[in-house]
Amino acid sequence: MTSSGRPGFHQSGVSRHLRILHEAGFVSVRPDGQRRLYALRPEPFREVEAWLAEYRRLWEARLDRFGAAVEGRRQDGAPIKEDPDR
Repeated sequence: MTSSGRPGFHQSGVSRHLRILHEAGFVSVRPDGQRRLYALRPEPFREVEAWLAEYRRLWEARLDRFGAAVEGRRQDGAPIKEDPDR
């Protein structure tokens, strides 16, 4: 952190990350005098969300089945052993 209490970002690092985001299509950029103004583009984020939604549904279903199995063992009085490899 800087003495002002803000994180100490280097302009070169920020510029590099913005360039990468721009090349990937996640931000748009427009010149404004000597500055460059960046704006998030929602479309790529929607594409990522749609892709992740399939995996979210898959894992939620698996975790629901796992939770039901654990609850079933609890109700049966069977001890739930911890994984020794963890």
